[in-house]
Amino acid sequence: MRHLAILGSTGSIGTSTLDVVLAHPERLSVAALAAGRNRELLKAQCEVFRPRCVSVGSKADADWLRSNLPYRPDLHWGDEGLLACALHPEVDTVLAAIVGSAGLASTEAALRAGRRVCVANKESLVVGGALMHEAARAGGGQLLPVDSEHAALHQLLDGRAPATIREVRITASGGPFRDWPLDRIRRATIAEALNHPTWKMGPKITIDSATLMNKGLEVIEASVLFGLSADQVAVTVHPQSQVHAMVGFRDGTYQLQVCANDMKLPIQYCLLYPDQQPGPVAPYSWDQARAWTFEAPDLERFPCLELAFEALRTGGTAPALLNAANEVAVAAFLQGRLPFWDIQACNRDTLARIPAGPLGSLEQVLDADRAARRHAEGWVRTRARSFGCP
Repeated sequence: MRHLAILGSTGSIGTSTLDVVLAHPERLSVAALAAGRNRELLKAQCEVFRPRCVSVGSKADADWLRSNLPYRPDLHWGDEGLLACALHPEVDTVLAAIVGSAGLASTEAALRAGRRVCVANKESLVVGGALMHEAARAGGGQLLPVDSEHAALHQLLDGRAPATIREVRITASGGPFRDWPLDRIRRATIAEALNHPTWKMGPKITIDSATLMNKGLEVIEASVLFGLSADQVAVTVHPQSQVHAMVGFRDGTYQLQVCANDMKLPIQYCLLYPDQQPGPVAPYSWDQARAWTFEAPDLERFPCLELAFEALRTGGTAPALLNAANEVAVAAFLQGRLPFWDIQACNRDTLARIPAGPLGSLEQVLDADRAARRHAEGWVRTRARSFGCP
């Protein structure tokens, strides 16, 4: 029996994880749940799963839960609440799905405490991957990826000698603007950018999919997870989202991982690894007529992907700088303060203006994150004023 802490339980990954738990009551239980501001959904989850430790975004929300829950869990809030859930003594497995760099400290702490950490918060690996590996080595923790592409790579690479690997390829749906001309992409609205053709996700990751920044972050994540150089990781656009990753071997052959585009599959893979059991998703059907297409990404129309490769090659804190700038720019776009095309412009300017430093400690990562945010916020303010925005 694995005893879970789910950090980000009210998001799409968190709710899918709870569906997996319900499908395996003999193998999985919930010891801790942490969420942000969706206290109503968190309350409903607590009533079903009865975790001993619960965290929410603010003290006011914690007080509200205390008054409205039919039992008395340990209640926490904020960053300390995330740590309390991740380090609760009953927890042996942490599902880390807090969006953005906010989940960095709790992910590191869980690895250092010897937990299995199933990482859906790719930013933890993008901005501090080497630190996560060091924490896992120091504490005996285990790091497994939840992203569908990286869970697929884990399956394909598990037990393979590194010398046999020529390259890995992760697939991208291409997002809502895959077939749009550049001039139309430049003028994309919020509603258009949020209209993803394949996946239903939160707003931030959906915008990242529209810019292909999400795929760029996944390139960095793949490099960190599997010890690959930037030249060994590639992206292939595959709109059907049925092939999730490919591994090319030295002899010129490839192996592909195929499954339905349902996040419950990679979540279950990580939670139950190395066992692979039937779950809440039907097996892939090969009797249905279908066609798959593959193409190279267009870096002129989707420059954020190129910026991610640039940050990966620079190394050190460069990925942290890019991630922080992107979070600021995406938030400004969603607030109507920045045109869509300026997301990439803000990211590019931040990488060019803030020098990358060595990656030796969590504090260095956080310093880089703060510096990039300050610069990006100033850039956004200047641009927003030119458009008459506050």
